[in-house]
Amino acid sequence: MKFKNNFFYNYLKNAPFTLAIERSMECEMLSRQEFKEPVLDIGCGDGLFAYTLFNQQIDIGIDPDSKEIARAKSYGIYHELINCSGSEVPKGSESYQTIFSNSVLEHIPEIKAVLKEVNRLLMPGGSFYATVPTDLFDHYTFGSLILTFFGLKGLAVQYRKVFDRFWKHYHYYNKEKWSALFEAGGFKVVKTLEYCPRKICLLEIVFLPVSILNLLCKKIFNKWAIFPGVRMVFIYPLYLLLKKCLKGAFPVQNGGIVFFHLTK
Repeated sequence: MKFKNNFFYNYLKNAPFTLAIERSMECEMLSRQEFKEPVLDIGCGDGLFAYTLFNQQIDIGIDPDSKEIARAKSYGIYHELINCSGSEVPKGSESYQTIFSNSVLEHIPEIKAVLKEVNRLLMPGGSFYATVPTDLFDHYTFGSLILTFFGLKGLAVQYRKVFDRFWKHYHYYNKEKWSALFEAGGFKVVKTLEYCPRKICLLEIVFLPVSILNLLCKKIFNKWAIFPGVRMVFIYPLYLLLKKCLKGAFPVQNGGIVFFHLTK
């Protein structure tokens, strides 16, 4: 499998700062893994992640959001796209050597049904790559840290509940509990890698307000940026500064997110 490079620049060109910071780290990690074909992307979204990561088409992407599937088609990075749930993929058992799910599982209430389906679709000895938040992720948000610092732990808990409800986060576990959940689904843990330390999580939150225009653009035009090239002309100096900040973002201890390499 061929991969692109300069992930942060290419992601920032097409997406808000907050998203580009996190996704570029994930592109970097996944580009170091082996992707044997055929490849399935569970929760492909608008296709931007796969488009930024891969330098060739991959086999299939699935997502329950029809608007995201329509946008993903425009990138031409998938041979096939299916609008369906991750718990009911209309493909035969043991069809894929590699399945990946990037920052998706935490958004699925019935996660066990999806893991069961992934296990069904994965070939014996195949690889399942997943990135998921740890139980520290929402604790690293600016609001939670400030409230905790001033001893307002009860308010910090309420703040995190609002934060999670807004972003539709249903699952925050430590690495051990995530491992147990995957193992209960029939997988073996090959490797884990924590990333996104507290300073990076805070950096993402700092840039959230300036991402509002991108959010509006996504709602109206179903794309994060209308003129990516023009956008980079204006934010290039900031890109250079942030690029330095991202050095050493992984691997770390006590990361806000963890990468899993799983097999069956």
